[in-house]
Order: sequence, then C-alpha cells, then structure tokens
Amino acid sequence: MLKGVDPGFIMSYKAICDNCKGNGYTYVTDTKKQTEVKQCWMCESEGEINWSQAQVDDFIYNTYFRKRV
Repeated sequence: MLKGVDPGFIMSYKAICDNCKGNGYTYVTDTKKQTEVKQCWMCESEGEINWSQAQVDDFIYNTYFRKRV
C-alpha cells in the first residue's frame, strides 16, 4: 500500500466531452436548416465525461488484450 493514500479513495477519470468541446451545449441543425442551441446529451451539460475504474479497465482489456477474430 502506498503511503498517504486513503484505502477508500476511488480514482475518477475525466476527459473533455468530444461532442460539445467542454462548453456543455451544442448546435443542432434541423431539416429546415435552422440552427438551435441544445444541451449536450453526452456529458449532460457538464463539459466533462467521467469514467469509473471499471470502465477504464474494460476499455484497456478490449483494446489490448482481447483476442482478435
């Protein structure tokens, strides 16, 4: 165990949302060529996407260790 690390500490991973570029909103153009401002649905208007340790582990496993067909 590392010194000074709380054993109950859960590490979170954050990244800027690719959809809204960190603004929390995005522009949507409809079929009538009208542009509307909408809240970002990917990050729920926070500008950042949070991942848990389990999601990061799954990503690493699926990217590097999964058998390729």
